[in-house]
Amino acid sequence: MKYFKYLLVIAIVAVFSSCDEDIVIYDNPTGYIQFATEDDGTVNELTEDPSVTTVILGTDSNPNGVNVNFTVTSSDPSRYTVSPSNGVLTIPAGEFSGDIIITPVDNFDVDGDVEITITLETSSDLPVGIGGENTFFNVRTVNLVDNDCPIDINAFVGTYSVFENFTGGTNAPLGLSDFFGESYQVELALLPGDITGTKVVITNSTGFDTYFDDGVVMSFLTCNGAVSFDAGFPRVALFRTFAYTASSYSEADLVITATGPLATFGPYQFTLTKL
Repeated sequence: MKYFKYLLVIAIVAVFSSCDEDIVIYDNPTGYIQFATEDDGTVNELTEDPSVTTVILGTDSNPNGVNVNFTVTSSDPSRYTVSPSNGVLTIPAGEFSGDIIITPVDNFDVDGDVEITITLETSSDLPVGIGGENTFFNVRTVNLVDNDCPIDINAFVGTYSVFENFTGGTNAPLGLSDFFGESYQVELALLPGDITGTKVVITNSTGFDTYFDDGVVMSFLTCNGAVSFDAGFPRVALFRTFAYTASSYSEADLVITATGPLATFGPYQFTLTKL
């Protein structure tokens, strides 16, 4: 059977107005290895799904197995791990593909994106690239996207007023403070031991009623401009769990807001504003 895995068709306009097409067949009787795609890939630093780059054989049989030598280079190799880690991908006898896996490392640093280049090496058991030409489908770039965005977490430390109310339904525009005759104010402090620089612990100010349970931890989702609570949705005013559907924060104004339904009592919001 003739060995070929890829056809490259080149249309040539001849000097004498010929409309014929020359068909170039990349062929190598010994076989060759190539990437399944050379399109750039993307992987997020915070992901459960690593980047998978598949290597395929351009051959009709693989009776003995093939070793594929490859290199992975970037400006910061500490940002990811590579499998196989020794730079040799073995495609076992009888099989025709194998995977090089790039797994990001979530380092909690604001260090930007990084390009990772995977290159098939000519020292492999077979020639590399389409047709063994070492030209096409022998190099691939994966862009690792940083999931950490800058925030001045210290600016959010301090005392906050609490404005809360129902924004619709029969309870609007009143808040829980109106129904219960209470007043709320909270303190935000850095969470001890936090290496991410994105977490604060909340307590209620002395002399005020309980709005959040003391000790609840809030995280700033810095790349999304949102907040979340580490123990799940918070309970508000010792009343109900607030399963908010949207949240935001402003570094310029030092304001934190969340909106969504409060159980069956209608749409609700809270706004924390630094004093």
